[in-house]
Amino acid sequence: MSEHPQLIQKVADREALLQADAIYLSIWNMDCPDCATWLHNGLIQLESVLVVDVFYKQGVGIIVYSSAMTTPNELLKVVQKIGQEACHHYGAEIIGHSSAKQALRIE
Repeated sequence: MSEHPQLIQKVADREALLQADAIYLSIWNMDCPDCATWLHNGLIQLESVLVVDVFYKQGVGIIVYSSAMTTPNELLKVVQKIGQEACHHYGAEIIGHSSAKQALRIE
């Protein structure tokens, strides 16, 4: 992947966010801002994912997702797959879990 990827935007429905969950990940083997963008874009394109924030310098990510459509373990597999496609072999582990309402501070 030689080009710098552009961040894909997605507008999430408020009602869907109120019903969603969030996982917090520790992610390793990200070594540039493009890594964070590749992860973000790969995850945000999933129908089950509503919001993604990846911070490569800190090695963390937050994924807001519909628990009716996927599981945290499936999302971890997607992170690993994206890393293999980017030749970085990202690894990740779940370090926290909350409701999306709490994670995004929705009232």
